[in-house]
Amino acid sequence: MRWTPWRQWRVRARLLAMTAIPLAYLFCTFVWYAYQSRLAEVREEMAERGPLVAQVLADSSEFSVVSRRYDDLRLTLNGLLRTDPSIYRIDVLDGQRRTLVHAAARAGASAAELRYDEAPIRKRLMWVSMLAPDGKPYQKDRPAGASGVTVETVGYVRVTMSPSALLLKQTRRFYVELAVGSLGLLACALLAWQLAKGLDASLQASMRALREADDEKRRLIRKVNTAVEDERQSIALEIHDELNATLIAVRLEAQRIADLSPEGETRDKAQSIIRLALGLYNSGRSLVRRLRPEVLDMLGLDGAVEEMARHYDNARGGCRFDLRARGDFSGVEKNIAISAYRIVQEALSNVVKHARASQATVTLAREADALRMQIADNGRGFDPAQASAGIGLVGMRERVYALNGSIAIDTGLAAGTRIAIVIPL
Repeated sequence: MRWTPWRQWRVRARLLAMTAIPLAYLFCTFVWYAYQSRLAEVREEMAERGPLVAQVLADSSEFSVVSRRYDDLRLTLNGLLRTDPSIYRIDVLDGQRRTLVHAAARAGASAAELRYDEAPIRKRLMWVSMLAPDGKPYQKDRPAGASGVTVETVGYVRVTMSPSALLLKQTRRFYVELAVGSLGLLACALLAWQLAKGLDASLQASMRALREADDEKRRLIRKVNTAVEDERQSIALEIHDELNATLIAVRLEAQRIADLSPEGETRDKAQSIIRLALGLYNSGRSLVRRLRPEVLDMLGLDGAVEEMARHYDNARGGCRFDLRARGDFSGVEKNIAISAYRIVQEALSNVVKHARASQATVTLAREADALRMQIADNGRGFDPAQASAGIGLVGMRERVYALNGSIAIDTGLAAGTRIAIVIPL
């Protein structure tokens, strides 16, 4: 069984969920993207600033390293640390990478967060030609093969960057974006609430109108069924009181003619009239029983259905009909009993006409708050997706619908048919 709690939600709750879930997803996506963007900006800024600061310090520290004026260099480094909080430590190394000068920020930082960038301190020597006493130019102490400018690495500047300050600045920007996004989300949520409230009121009004129309339709169907049953009863009484009485009179008159006539053609004609009148009378009685089941008034619902099943069982159609009844049916209302009888009648008629079954079972159960019926057969069944509902099934559904009941049809090709009906009492 699938867990579908939203089936119990009201219309407003479903509308809000339909609006809130996409908004929440977009908001979470926006927050995640903004956060990742800020982190990426911090990494990019550190990657650009670290080498740049190291190179600038290396270029500006050449004179101090060569002249060993470390105090001025230390002041420069401390001033740079105070002005740029993203620099955690600066080390000036000699050519053998021994520390000459270092300056560090007071705040600590995790070693995993630090980034190191290093730039060489290069001493550039430009050889100047001088005139010897003999008037010839020469360059003092110039190594053999050296060009006009000689570059020599005399040290290194190592800059250690910490992302803490940059993260703090980006975090403030992120909080501003988060606040703006939250205000937008809140505004959308309030707008969605108002829209859902209006739509819910409109839908509730529409649903009330539909329920009223549905109730009116049920009342109309009940009135139509009552009118049909009353008309059937009227026709049955007319047949019983007029037609059958006339047929009895015809039979009696024909019998008198037969008794008074000698052997011959006249007596034979009278006997033929007697047989025709008797056949018409039996047909009229059968029609009366179909129009107005007298057994329903005399035997109750279970007895009437049992009589119906016995009638179909004796019809020599090759199908055996059984009845299983449980409960007391004497208290069932008249209109419910008639509708139930007609439903079973239509179902058994369909079994005889279409099912080609060898066994059919009718189950009746009277419970405290409902009347349950089930008609099952082992016939050929049908495909619900392809078969169109006939007049019989439509009439059954309308009768059940008019009584606020439910009907379920379980069938399939070569799988038989089972019709389950529940009518509230």
